[in-house]
Amino acid sequence: MAGLRERQKARRLQRILEVARARFRRDGYEKVTIDSIAEEAEVSAVTVYNYYGTKAGLLLALVKESDDLLIAQLRRLIDALPPDPREAIARFGQIMRHHALTYLTKPTWREVLAASIIEGGSEFGRTYAALDRVLIDLMADLVAAYQARDVLPDDLDNMALGDTLFGIQNIRFFQFIADDDLDDTEVDRLFRADIAGIFAASIQKETDPA
Repeated sequence: MAGLRERQKARRLQRILEVARARFRRDGYEKVTIDSIAEEAEVSAVTVYNYYGTKAGLLLALVKESDDLLIAQLRRLIDALPPDPREAIARFGQIMRHHALTYLTKPTWREVLAASIIEGGSEFGRTYAALDRVLIDLMADLVAAYQARDVLPDDLDNMALGDTLFGIQNIRFFQFIADDDLDDTEVDRLFRADIAGIFAASIQKETDPA
């Protein structure tokens, strides 16, 4: 019986998230209410509040779900890296941007980013920062993989470089999300220019294009 209840709860949670994501994409975060999500998900508003607390809590749950999917994609990249680390880092940014827009819209991501700053000391802010930390660690793993191949120098601090690269990628991501007219091609060009500047003296000649 306990197992059945847990499965029923899991299905309710998933249904609430599915409805919330669809409504945020269609109507915009500000216009959507907990009551409207509950009605479409066929649960009570009290149930939604009990599970997620607030609409921001729902948004955070969607970000967590999104990051789980994103992390799996980035790990596949690290498992099959291209010869040039500059290309791998550029693809890291591409994966993040493409995944972001398949999951939520730019306006909803702006709500996420604003909440991560405004509520930096709250559960929302702390959880968002912890999710970012996982992504930073993945970038550091990417750097370490190229060090293991003798493409990048052993004396590079992979954690510090991963943090720096992710920070630059994040700035470009913020620009991408902030401007509805800024497309992925332009952001990719800008980020590749950033990468080229950082790695100009760090990559061995054999990885340079002929």
